[in-house]
Amino acid sequence: MVAAIAFVAVLAGAAACSDDDDGSAQSTSTTSNSPTSSTTTTSTTLDPQASAEAEVIAAYDAASRAFIDAAAIPDPNLPALAATHTGPMFEQRRNVLLALQADGRIIRYPPNSQYRVEVDQETFELDGDVARFDVCGVDDGERVVVATGEVLAGGVVTVQARVAMQRVDATWRLAERQQLAEWEGVAGCAVD
Repeated sequence: MVAAIAFVAVLAGAAACSDDDDGSAQSTSTTSNSPTSSTTTTSTTLDPQASAEAEVIAAYDAASRAFIDAAAIPDPNLPALAATHTGPMFEQRRNVLLALQADGRIIRYPPNSQYRVEVDQETFELDGDVARFDVCGVDDGERVVVATGEVLAGGVVTVQARVAMQRVDATWRLAERQQLAEWEGVAGCAVD
């Protein structure tokens, strides 16, 4: 469940959608492993629609990376967070990071992390400055007490979500995320 929280937060806010304590603390002396971003897309054409989709998906990847990086410290004021998020998602993610900081916890990823996000391009909708699409992510983030290194929660979860990206000042930013389903382990949309 905690990994689901990290992914959902990372995926677009599972940690925010959970009532679990979103704790992980701040410490610049703590080393954390973070997964390599691995959003998968299947489009190879260079038409304007495909180009727009690629731009939006790259921005989504950047938003996910910014949250992962911020949660590993944690730092609610990380400039990359404000540069990649807007509206309710920005506030939600900042609140998760503030809670981690207050609780003395971080979210980190184990060696050989299974973290990955796949965009369902068949669900991609672009309407002016708003893009919506479904994602399926596998997350194995761990909540760790900074002072002791104790892993409070971990495991692998799969989350399916609907996200909205909004163009703000010519930059696509993560604006909303709605969790559609969650499974323990690599399951559901990750194996369909």
